[in-house]
Amino acid sequence: MLELKVFSCFMPGGRTVLDELGLVAEDRTITALVGRSGSGCASLVRALAGTLPAGSRLRGTATLNGQRIDGATPEELTASALWISDAALPGGTVAETIADLLGDLSAAEELGLHDDLPRRLSSLPVDLRLRLHCATLMAQKADTPPPLILVDRVLGAADRATRDHFCSLLGGLARAGSTVLWAEHDLDAVWEHAHQVVELVDGGIVWAGRPQEWEPSSLPEPTLLTLARALNMPPQDCLTPLTTRETMDEHHVSLPLFPTRAPDGSAPTGSGTVIDAAALGLTGPGIEIRPGECLGIVEIGGRPEALARRLIAQLPGGDVVPSQLPATLRLGAAARLWERRHQLAGGSVLRSVPTLQPQSLLTDLSPGQFAAFRRALASEIETPLWLSHPQAGLDPRERHTLAEDLRRRPAGTRLITSRDTEFLVRACHRIVVLQGGSVIGDGSPGAVADLLPTAPIVSRAVGSTRYLRLTDVLNSTRTEVLA
Repeated sequence: MLELKVFSCFMPGGRTVLDELGLVAEDRTITALVGRSGSGCASLVRALAGTLPAGSRLRGTATLNGQRIDGATPEELTASALWISDAALPGGTVAETIADLLGDLSAAEELGLHDDLPRRLSSLPVDLRLRLHCATLMAQKADTPPPLILVDRVLGAADRATRDHFCSLLGGLARAGSTVLWAEHDLDAVWEHAHQVVELVDGGIVWAGRPQEWEPSSLPEPTLLTLARALNMPPQDCLTPLTTRETMDEHHVSLPLFPTRAPDGSAPTGSGTVIDAAALGLTGPGIEIRPGECLGIVEIGGRPEALARRLIAQLPGGDVVPSQLPATLRLGAAARLWERRHQLAGGSVLRSVPTLQPQSLLTDLSPGQFAAFRRALASEIETPLWLSHPQAGLDPRERHTLAEDLRRRPAGTRLITSRDTEFLVRACHRIVVLQGGSVIGDGSPGAVADLLPTAPIVSRAVGSTRYLRLTDVLNSTRTEVLA
């Protein structure tokens, strides 16, 4: 059991990030920490993992099974705590990491990393990192699981199958005896897998209890909680899309065959530029790019980045919003390089994110801060841009806002690649689906829904790909959402 008593944390300079927390996380349970970026969830995980910046101070106590762990170093915590974070990944290659964790490379195929074995971890795409975290969990022994597992926001960019695999492994270790403390922005995963939800605001706990009883203070509701409320069903019977569908059948709940949708005035109209298939390395028809359109690109059984790179190169003025930058580069220098490249006014990039300091090294930014910086890079550019996983690192409310901005107010044409189907159907006017070097689908999210690698959670819950988003259900049932 993990117990915190009047637990506080102060960053160098004296800023309070955790304020007299009191919390109990029982053995064999998963406690999820949720909140806006900067609320203190990640700081709590790092404080318990012993990985806070030098000069940070703790006050109060943290005990694990009766033994104090507050102030311990990562080395001192090796026997009692497992820290899972992108920041905890070692250097070297994917092959070396898997071999170190599991003894050999036999699990590389199962993890979906066989083709990436030679890659250095520093160049591994953000959506593949969770697969290495799965390897970390697979390396733990079920008969002697770690007493404490600390997880720091790792689901963000991964595909649904990998997220489910990670959560299944995490749940298995919790059932075997581990206490899990999990900081996470994916509220739908929290809703399905956590036994306790703790919401933090400005370093303090504003709610703690069972997920089914949670009334968010600073965040939107999990999808299935809102869906249960909209359809007058018990939330405790709607923890997964499958149980939600079964509950609908038991309660004889049905939806109209077609959802009620307001006219989408944001979708670009008129013709655009058709890029020839041969120029993109494809067979079959070309791809049309319309001005001011947000276009998602998905590839079945592959990665769409190669097509996105070729496509953006065909568009006049097209550029890539970087997802990886040299760790030693300072934020201000990176912003100035981008401003000169796109003839923007000096200081305009960081002006939109005043919480970021120009002298900060990029390696010192949190995932949320780096995501906010990438968003600022794209905000004023009217020429076409490619954004890979633009939602990664953002908290739930920021993610919703970004999707709305891309759909309603893009400054110019935007190409989006992401494994997050939920984000794509919210953000994109149109989605192109590829398979085997050909376009097999090209249309609105609703038109290609049956071709997507994973159906959105609403579609799976109600049993129809005609319903893609919560608003489809809410508009059809005249229910308001708590957001």
